[in-house]
Amino acid sequence: MNLGAKKGGGYYAYVSSKFSNDLIIVDLSTQAIVGRVVLVAGNSTTADDSVSAFAGMGGQGDLPIPLVYNGWVQNLPNFWKNQLTPAQRNPFPPAP
Repeated sequence: MNLGAKKGGGYYAYVSSKFSNDLIIVDLSTQAIVGRVVLVAGNSTTADDSVSAFAGMGGQGDLPIPLVYNGWVQNLPNFWKNQLTPAQRNPFPPAP
């Protein structure tokens, strides 16, 4: 699972499954599934290696942009940074 910032505030969870070739997108504010991406190779899909065993199994890596983890925003291009709310730019403010 990975988290990505929503335009206007809040977050999406990007969840991949070990047992399916799906990436499910969940809106954390409503806890609703808002999207699904099928992760299946097509004729034009490039690969950096071949499947050695158990085709169709294994969690798929996902990298939503922008990320919401502490430290990521320092290297984020201004194009993305300017679209974030203050809470998204600093999701883990110091404790009071």
